[in-house]
Amino acid sequence: MGKERNDFVRFCAFFALVLAALLIFVNNVLPLIGLEIGGKIFNVLGLIKDVALLLGIAFAAFSFAYAHGKGWKITYWVALIIYIASAVFGIF
Repeated sequence: MGKERNDFVRFCAFFALVLAALLIFVNNVLPLIGLEIGGKIFNVLGLIKDVALLLGIAFAAFSFAYAHGKGWKITYWVALIIYIASAVFGIF
């Protein structure tokens, strides 16, 4: 991976981690103390988190899959399609 792509992957992973921590706090911790916060903005943040996570892992997984043969490539594309479908359409 080139330095620019490596930095992009790291940024996406960091951004996904921060958004996941925020969403876990808002959706799981705050209700324990009686605060309910939600709405469309948190749904959008969840989608952004899923996309950032996808970008953060997709490049590294692509490099791994294409270095290890046809079976790994097929598995990569199937997993990627399932992940995108579930993130965008919420079907899983």
